[in-house]
Amino acid sequence: MPEQNKPLRVYFYEGLMIFFAVSLGFIAENIRDTIAERNKERVLMESIITNLKIDTAALNVVIEGNLKKNRVFDSLIVLANEDLSDTVIRKQFYGFFIAGTYMSLFLPSDAAIVQIKTDGGLGLISKKGVADSILNYDKGNESLLRHNQVYTEESDDLWEAGYTILELRITKDLSYVDFFNGRKMTGRLPPPIVTDPDKLKVFFGRLTRCLLLTQTNRNMMIRHRQRAENLIRFLSDTYDLKP
Repeated sequence: MPEQNKPLRVYFYEGLMIFFAVSLGFIAENIRDTIAERNKERVLMESIITNLKIDTAALNVVIEGNLKKNRVFDSLIVLANEDLSDTVIRKQFYGFFIAGTYMSLFLPSDAAIVQIKTDGGLGLISKKGVADSILNYDKGNESLLRHNQVYTEESDDLWEAGYTILELRITKDLSYVDFFNGRKMTGRLPPPIVTDPDKLKVFFGRLTRCLLLTQTNRNMMIRHRQRAENLIRFLSDTYDLKP
């Protein structure tokens, strides 16, 4: 026998069941997407913490190298009042200059932060204050890189001034400089220092500015190291990660 027409309530219930089934499927898909995004967010935070730990270790090394350079240049600037024709002072002058002219610069490990900024990573961050904290740290990276440029240019200028009073060809001569033992001078007496007052004035002026920039660079790195340590603690606590 042909099926009789269904009551309207049956059609209503069938439609309602279809609606619930579609809605539950949509909700389940959203939940899966949310879980996937939270997992991606957590992995991204782990990567940032790893980068921050690398930065902290690098900052410790560079700060120490910067401090050694500062001490050497402090010793060199004292020689401005000494007799530069004296052979002992001459050796000290060359020794301090050569020991201090290496560059100790911090370069951030920022792969994870770059990913956040360029690949839509900011949209993954759901925790309050996290994005602002990461971007603030990145601004510290940028400030240090800008100062590194100024610092490097001034160091180059110091070398230019050094060319006018010193025989800097000896910096590559192993008979004068022991590069395998901390860039120390050997027993061989280096060439005389040009004692022209104008050239010495420029040299010690450049040295003073380089010394000040070295101190500024170190202070910036010390503050940035504190930022890195604070951010590691903040992200570890926020995402319940091992610091």
